[in-house]
Amino acid sequence: MKKPLKFISFISLVVLFSCEPKFETLKKTKNKYHLTTIKQLQDKTYSKNIEDFYNAGKEGTFNGKADIEIYYKIFEQENTDKVILISTGRTEATIKYKELVFDLFNNGYSVYIHDHRGQGQSGRMTEDHDMGYIDDFQYYIDDMKSFYDTYIKPNNYKKTFLLTHSMGGAIGMTYLEQNANDFNAAAFSSPMLGFAPPGCTVVKIMAGEKPKYAFGQSKYNDDKSTFNGNTLTGSQIRYERMIEAFDQVPKAKLGGATFQWANKSCQQFDYIFDNVDKLNTPFVLFSAKNEQIVDPSAHQKFIDAAKASGKEHLAYSVANAQHELLIEKDEQRIETINEILKFYAKY
Repeated sequence: MKKPLKFISFISLVVLFSCEPKFETLKKTKNKYHLTTIKQLQDKTYSKNIEDFYNAGKEGTFNGKADIEIYYKIFEQENTDKVILISTGRTEATIKYKELVFDLFNNGYSVYIHDHRGQGQSGRMTEDHDMGYIDDFQYYIDDMKSFYDTYIKPNNYKKTFLLTHSMGGAIGMTYLEQNANDFNAAAFSSPMLGFAPPGCTVVKIMAGEKPKYAFGQSKYNDDKSTFNGNTLTGSQIRYERMIEAFDQVPKAKLGGATFQWANKSCQQFDYIFDNVDKLNTPFVLFSAKNEQIVDPSAHQKFIDAAKASGKEHLAYSVANAQHELLIEKDEQRIETINEILKFYAKY
């Protein structure tokens, strides 16, 4: 999820007053998985290698729920028995994940990723292309299940992993509660598991039948896509690469969230917490210390619920990090991805 690509302003404000989770803090580690560094990104030849790799991936579409076209990319690894499915955040698209997919692939994983309905290069449900809208949150999960069953399951991988970010975390957690045996393990980067009060109360009152932008939201505005003052990442080059990727594929851009999207998300939070006992997949959760996009106190609440239900899990706080852990500064990004791959290797 991205502030320059619009989120919910009033919800972001109330998040600032939320309690921080009391998790173990990740420690600085060596780059043992040879993840891309900022120095490498500054090298034009290296950056071109990432672009060429991404462009060589297999792309396609399939019909999701209610005949909405879902766009995907597949990066098939030869002679591997392990695969990662990535569930992205609100406003995001496959094009944002070029560096991450490149790094995961180079560590021996096949990688599958799709654009959630209503964003990226997938179909929209409103006449206004820029509106962040969802008619039924369950459709996100149904689309992901179709993607899994049609494209991943037939390959009979021995090890199947889930990697999610932000809104993709709400989708991914619901998926695990409904499909307990599809993944060996899962990782959640800054998952969207709640909005701080009074966010959900407000959107419930304001949400109606007709899609309308939430407070402070509007069509996509390129003028607001600047690194200075952003609340997403401390890495300027990764921020600028993200913006450039969307500039190259304008139809993938998404504007502000609607009251309907926010209200459906709030309803989903209740579902997720009501079904914690159905989780059967070991998971690791990462919460950014300087989080200003999702509610970090919901991370603590969820971990407490998982612990009470005896679920196998780990939870970490990432110091000096903002929301976008997977495109943060080298130190924070390497800490997070190192721990993700280490966690996967246990299963």
